[in-house]
Amino acid sequence: MSFGWTLFGTIAQLLLAYFLFMLVVFSAAGVANGSQLGKLQLGILNLSIYLLPSLCVLSAAIVVYLYRHGGSAASYGWYAMPLAATVLYLGYAIILGHRT
Repeated sequence: MSFGWTLFGTIAQLLLAYFLFMLVVFSAAGVANGSQLGKLQLGILNLSIYLLPSLCVLSAAIVVYLYRHGGSAASYGWYAMPLAATVLYLGYAIILGHRT
């Protein structure tokens, strides 16, 4: 693992956290405004506002930890964790949006 790629990836993850926060806020507001949702659906949308950015910070922290403790280049795979969660969220939001 190189310091440069670890630094670049960590900064990119922190910027992605901000972007995902804004994405979830606006998409969840649009979905919630367009239809009547149950408590569970609203709870998932509200949790996603904080969960997706937290996963970005967590993945960056994991990669920095692995870098400091001699991790291999495969450790960069942790950067994909928030991307997978984002795909799940977007699928859920799209399904809720089409439900009306």
